[in-house]
This record gives sequence, structure tokens and C-alpha cells, in this order.
Amino acid sequence: MNARLAAALAGKYELVRELGEGAMGTVWLARDLRHDRAVAIKLLHADFAGAIGVDRFLREIRLTAGLQHPNIVPVFDSGSVPGGEGTELPWFAMPYLEGESLRGRLKREGQLPIAEAVRIATGIADALQHAHRQGIVHRDIKPENVLLVDGHVYVVDFGIAKALMELGGDRLTSAGLAIGTPAYMSPEQASAGPVDARSDQYSLATVLYEMLAGEPPFTGATASATIARRFAEAPRPIRPVRPAVPPGMERAILRGLERVPADRFEDVGAFTEALAADASNAVERLPLNRRRALHILAGALVVAVVGVSSWLFLRPGSTGPRDPALVALYTRGVRGYHRRTPAGAAEAIASFNDVITRDSTYTEAWTGLAKTYVRAYERAFAIAGIPRDSMLKRAVTAAEGAMAADPGSADVWLTQALVNRQIDPTERAATFRAVRRALELDSSNVESWHVLAISLAETGHMDEAVRAWRRSVALKPSYEQGVAFLALGHYWQRRFDSAAVWADSVVALDPTYVLGRTTAGQIAVARGDFARAIAAFDATRRLTTGVEIVDGMAGVALAEASAGRVSRAREILQRAESLAAGYAPVPHHTAIYLAHAYAALAEREKAVRWIEQHEPRADLHFQLHLRCDAPFDVIRGDPRFQALLTAVAPSQGSGC
Repeated sequence: MNARLAAALAGKYELVRELGEGAMGTVWLARDLRHDRAVAIKLLHADFAGAIGVDRFLREIRLTAGLQHPNIVPVFDSGSVPGGEGTELPWFAMPYLEGESLRGRLKREGQLPIAEAVRIATGIADALQHAHRQGIVHRDIKPENVLLVDGHVYVVDFGIAKALMELGGDRLTSAGLAIGTPAYMSPEQASAGPVDARSDQYSLATVLYEMLAGEPPFTGATASATIARRFAEAPRPIRPVRPAVPPGMERAILRGLERVPADRFEDVGAFTEALAADASNAVERLPLNRRRALHILAGALVVAVVGVSSWLFLRPGSTGPRDPALVALYTRGVRGYHRRTPAGAAEAIASFNDVITRDSTYTEAWTGLAKTYVRAYERAFAIAGIPRDSMLKRAVTAAEGAMAADPGSADVWLTQALVNRQIDPTERAATFRAVRRALELDSSNVESWHVLAISLAETGHMDEAVRAWRRSVALKPSYEQGVAFLALGHYWQRRFDSAAVWADSVVALDPTYVLGRTTAGQIAVARGDFARAIAAFDATRRLTTGVEIVDGMAGVALAEASAGRVSRAREILQRAESLAAGYAPVPHHTAIYLAHAYAALAEREKAVRWIEQHEPRADLHFQLHLRCDAPFDVIRGDPRFQALLTAVAPSQGSGC
């Protein structure tokens, strides 16, 4: 079989080694020859393949391959290979992620810390909730199908069990082939009854039960014995073997394990919310310092359940309500800021200024105003009536207003960190002090984790930076900026397959997010998918205005040049350069992106000339791009390029 598979994949994939064998198939590590990336290829066992139509199976897999979520490992490719005696065996390819399965973790540790178990279960639930909204039920949630990579949770094999059941369920059953794993199957799945999203909830509750208790709620010497116990007995309580588990958490898990689907939670989101419902009993048994930390966490969970914007109605240090009109103005400013476009920044500045004019104690409006000025200055946004050389001064003034209004606010210290980055872009000591103070005050602030991460990356600590970006996304999976930079962090480390997963995720979260599109374009170029790269950069040009139009054009030129369409690339670059001439000094991202395209054209002199236009040369973010951007690999050994690099101090780390 190895020889037949290798022959069928020749020219496209190169088999490296067998990774393991499961109930449904065998998994190989392979090299994607076109994109020069590691992939995992799963080949369905002959017993399953013989009971279904291969062509229909592959069509179903392609339909479910469209799932894009930070906690879901997508399907890259699929096909079939000769299985002997005229049969065909389907295969599909996924990103190869270096980590361990939850099964491996459980074998090593037995029982997991309660907070860690809930974190993993929540990651699984987020993936399931996304799939369930698309009408896809996993049907085989178990520790083997959960991957843990640098603390992040991934679920694999979405749609595989669904395709098998829908296309060959009767034939599989008559052949004695079960879809799912007995210890984790819901009662309705075990009895071949109708299956919906509540079946996945049952399996998730079983996995969480095992993480806490050390074994699933129902076990037996054989698959039949395990299934029989599920119908004859109620699941055993967890607290007799794990007294530290809060009673409310135990009740939530046991409800998720109810035999009748209607008696479970309405969806997996409600299940995970219920896990924290009775945390106070466990908190009171902890030492005082841990109790305080958990009370902060519990407060954060309550905010998440009630609504993330409800805190805006309260004045700092007061229980009095804010004027709803001011809250609406402030919310409008936040939306404008997060659009990351010149028009959005202009709207944010106007809204925040209106709020401050009417209430100078509105701390969040001061911080929003300062952040917007910083972004407009950094991205060279043209804002009517506000000269660029005044933006940084205005940011400093707004940050001072925020500090005067509430010096104990984590967001105020985060804002100070953002301003410090621009005051002196060649050092990060002041930035680190401010952002670490922000995290001391609120360790759940995702933007603070992002600022810490980008500062670590700029000073040569890329591994630590990626961990910090993972922390931001773990705290808030919908945090677009964190997901985008997690993609960039993997891209800078040349882990292009993982980078692509995160890039796809941020585009799925918000198709209008400009940074998500440019990030997806850069990664697609690195993977040789030039059509996809051009589409991403073209989307960027349609979404924004000003200098970022130039950046999008430079991205298209990079993709065209990398694809060998030299004349087309030069034509686009000529137009982009004429537009860039209107900006003095040239923004550092524009200089970088134009240099990318010229490097791809092997025009080293022009690439170097664009880089030389940016000042100050020692700008740490600018240097990060020079050190780590993939398009510069082709000119990295050129002495003229090397002369543009400033040394990263030994105390700061080294490179990407």
C-alpha cells in the first residue's frame, strides 16, 4: 500500500513517514512539493472505502473543507489511490501541526488541572459551535481528534464521519463498521438513531469528564459492553474522585451526558457557559491571593455573558450610568478605529472628540482618541484638517488626558505603551514597562498581549511573541488583530502551513478587515498560490484608500513577479511608484512592500533604494520586516541589503 500511495501522489506529494493508524484510516507525514510545506495525509481504510462511493465521499469532503475557524484544522486537498482488485481508496490532506494529541497529554498526565481542562473543552466547543452553525456535526469527538499546539486547541476530521454515514451508513452498519468511538459516542449514535449537534455535546462532555476524572464515564472490556453500560447506568459523579471540581461544573457535565438529547443543553455554547456557573464554591476554598485572581476571572466571565459593551455605561469608580448618547458616540468611534482605514480613523477622531467635549472624564474616549492618532500617524492616513506631523503630539496629549482621568486603568497604560512605540521607534524599554503595567492591572486585555507580542518580535524574541499572540487569541478567539498577527508570526518563522490556517481564519472572521487580507496575500505568495494572493491584495485595494492603495498594488506586483509575469509586475509597479511619490517621508510599510516586489523581479538595486528611503533606519518595526519578511530571502545575502540591517542587541534576542 505504501508503494501504491507513493506512486499515486508522485509529483505532488512526497511521503516522509507513517504517523499512525486510527479506526478509519492511516496517517502519513508528507511534503507538499508545490508549496514546500509539511502536510498530514490520511488514507481511508479499505473496509470503509468499500462500503461507500469514493467519488461522492470526496465531493462531500470538499463541501465540508470550507470550514474556517481558529480551532479547526482544514482540509487542503483530497483524491483517491488504487487499493487493489479494482478498488479506490480516498485520501485527504491537512496541515501538519507539530504538537501532541489530547490523548497523548492524558496518557502522560492522567488528570488535567481544572482550568486547563475547561480551556481545552472551550476551544473544542468554539470549533463545534462554528461547524454546527454550518449544519455540520462532527460525530467523532474524542481525545485523538484534538490537537494541542503551543497551548492552542485544534479539532481535526470535521465532516469525515458525516460523509461516511450519509453516503454509506446502511452498508457500514451491515458490515459491522461503527462510525465513532464507543467510549465517546452518544446513546443515539450508538443505537444508529438520528444524530444532531447535541450528539457532539455528549461527546465533548465525555472528553471533559475524562480530563477531570482520568477516565471516561463509561468503560467496558468490549465496545458492546461500553455501549450497554451507557444505556443501563447513569454516569458516575466526578467529585468523589476529584473533590476540587466545583459542584456547578459537575452538574453541567452530567447534564451534557444526559441519555435523552432534549435533556442536554440547547447547544455547546450554553454548555461551556454553564461550566463556570458555580465557580464561587471552589474559590472560597483557595488561598486569598488565588481567590482574588479567580474573582477577577469570574468578573470577566460575567461581562462576557452579559455583553462586552455593558461596562461602557458605568463611570470609573462610580455606579452611575453614562449618558446613552455618549455611549453611542463612543461605540461609533470604536467601530471606526477597528476598520483600520483612513475613513474609519477620521470617523473615530470626530466621535471621540465629541464625547470628550461633552464629558472630559470619559477615560475610554481619551484612550480611543490617542490610539487612533497613533494608527493614523503610523499608517500615514490622510485626515482632513490634521497635518501628519501634528498627529503624534495630539496622541501624547490624549494619552495624558486618559492618565489624568484614570491612572489605575489597564487600557490607559496600554495606550501609553502604544504612544511610547512612536515617540522613539528605535527602542522598546518604555513600551515594555507600560504594557507590562497594563497586564498587571488586567491580564485578560487582548490588545495588551498583542502590543507585548509585537514588541517581543521587534526585539528578536519571535517564539515568545507567538506565545503572546496565542494568549490573546485564546482569551478572545474573535480578536481579528491577534489572529492576523498570529498568522504573521508563523509566516515570519517560515511555518507557512500554520500561517495559512490563521490567515484563512481572520478573513473568515471579518472579510472586510484590511490587515487580514494583506496578511493572507503575503502568505499565499510564500506558498506559491499566486492567484489567491492577487485576489487578497485586490480585495485590500477595494477596501481602503490613500497610501494603502499603493501597498495593495505592490502586493499584486509581488504576486505577479513571483508567478513569472514580469511585464505585468513592472506595469503595476510603475503606477504604484507614481502614487507613492506623493508621500514624504515614504511610510515604512510602503517602502517594504515596493522593495518586496523589486526583490521578486531580481532588481536588487531598486529594492535597496526603496528601503533606503525610510527613516529612521533603526526603526525596530521596519527592521523586523527586513529581518523576517520572506520576499527578502532572495537578496538577503547581498552586501547592500546586509548594510541596511541594524544589529539586534544580544540582550534582545536574535532574528525571527
